[in-house]
Amino acid sequence: MDRTRQYTKFYFNKLKGHDLHKRFSCEGRELNTAFWLLAHLATTENGLLLASTGGPFQKFSWAKHFTLGSIGLSETECPSLEEVLSTFNAVHEKAIAHVAALSDEQLNGPNMTGLPSLGGTVRDVITHAIRHEGGHAGQLAWLCKLYGVATL
Repeated sequence: MDRTRQYTKFYFNKLKGHDLHKRFSCEGRELNTAFWLLAHLATTENGLLLASTGGPFQKFSWAKHFTLGSIGLSETECPSLEEVLSTFNAVHEKAIAHVAALSDEQLNGPNMTGLPSLGGTVRDVITHAIRHEGGHAGQLAWLCKLYGVATL
């Protein structure tokens, strides 16, 4: 989990100083903004790694705008970058500590997300969360290219 987050942060660090609300499109389809990805990762890690595993879930007012299938908010309606970044980091710290403390019995417990495609156990949900973030890190890599930011 932490190594995947390091990869995500690598790309966000490359985008420092850029407009994270900038919208790009490809073949007529609008891509997620870097800001949306940041807020989405905070929201989904909170749900997948804390709420669905019995951890210290945190409610934040803007989460519903950055979940699966959501389009986010307009730039003027968005929470501040500082708030989202702080939440992104705080949720991750809680998730790392919580998941590390789960027993084998808890890890092998049932998936309580209501999403059977994630697998049948808490361990499967955690695996999905890691893969999920890695997929979005790939999106950030593409966004870096679109911003003209070298990543190597």
